[in-house]
Amino acid sequence: MSLINLGISRLPYEIANRISNHLDSSSLANCSLVNKHWHACFISDVWKTPKINSLAHLRSFNHSLQSIASLVDEEESKENSSDNNDQLDTEEKSISFTESYNHLKKVKHLDLTTVVDEYDINDSDSVQSFDYADSQTKSLLTDLSCYCSNLKSLTLKVPSERNSSKDAPNFFFTLQQFLKTSLSLEVLNLDFNDMTVFSDHLADSVPVECLTKLHTLNLQNATMVDDGAFIWFWSNCPSLTSITISQSSSLNDYVLYPLIRVHGDKIKVFNLERCSRLSVNSLLNIIVNCRNLETLKWVNNGASLNNNLLSTSSSDFHVDDVSQFLKALKESCAITNLKELEYSFLQESQASIIFDFLIEYNRESLESIKCLHSQALISAAQKNIIYPRLKKISFNNKNVSLKDLSKSNPSIDGQCQSLPLR
Repeated sequence: MSLINLGISRLPYEIANRISNHLDSSSLANCSLVNKHWHACFISDVWKTPKINSLAHLRSFNHSLQSIASLVDEEESKENSSDNNDQLDTEEKSISFTESYNHLKKVKHLDLTTVVDEYDINDSDSVQSFDYADSQTKSLLTDLSCYCSNLKSLTLKVPSERNSSKDAPNFFFTLQQFLKTSLSLEVLNLDFNDMTVFSDHLADSVPVECLTKLHTLNLQNATMVDDGAFIWFWSNCPSLTSITISQSSSLNDYVLYPLIRVHGDKIKVFNLERCSRLSVNSLLNIIVNCRNLETLKWVNNGASLNNNLLSTSSSDFHVDDVSQFLKALKESCAITNLKELEYSFLQESQASIIFDFLIEYNRESLESIKCLHSQALISAAQKNIIYPRLKKISFNNKNVSLKDLSKSNPSIDGQCQSLPLR
């Protein structure tokens, strides 16, 4: 049966956009080859998030962009050399070409972690580790950064064998090349792989004027990131609304406080995981200052993660008068529209009462809860208290189910699911 008989040869763009959200890159490419109309519907999604699976694939992708850049230059050259009488027609052709074939402008999200992992997972001595200092690799990534000037998100990773302070300048040189061309970058994901990073590395390499639109900052495996480097990020990313930091031995209450104080009203996502020097004081600062927070993840933070580093510090949290503490917390809490909450402790902590408070205080807005234990959820189930928006729950108490906590809302009955604990 032909596409015409099916009535989808002229697929509406709105429907095509919904379909594209459920297709992989190969399927999107096939859709773009059906006819000219389908090409116009799907080609942007084909190029929007390219899947770079290896260094060879990266070279091939870069070569494709280089060819397109040559065609663009050729088209612009024709336009500039045209006669005045033909100027209108030439402009129309140029616009048509740009919209249909200039894929350079369609690349929005670039993730190069798989290229690095290709070498990290290969134990063969014949395979050379990925190296940002390699002249050919450096040239390749510099060219790629020029072609991908419309990036919205960028993800880079440090190879496992290149994680000393002397390797940092080469990594940040690559980051610099992308930032210099991607003036609309909104999301930056950096996996430092325990590389030593000082504020000087950032100050010497990263153009701060290119970070004005950055709203999401994700710093993974930041064990050796200096506290000054964190403060550098807080000071030079004025639009931050989402922060993720994992595995840091430098991030402490004192370092995190300037971020909360300056950006607290704007921050919607706080994801802190395995940060050994953070205490409950930072958690309380977040609760009091981040009035627009929608997602809070506090996972295995605290000095007990690395007692050798913090022999004089303690992650203990103790409240003598719980009712008075909760009363004060209620009077000071700024978070009233929390949608996603995840928390866990390395050891049992009285700080769990803070999260129970958040669960009860944000009952009307919470959509996802992930924890090991919550007296608030147990109490809610026993008292038939409903969480009207709750759609996902991960909780190791079999007597408390998602169905029990959201049963009064028929609109989500059947969409709800319990998530397995990690």
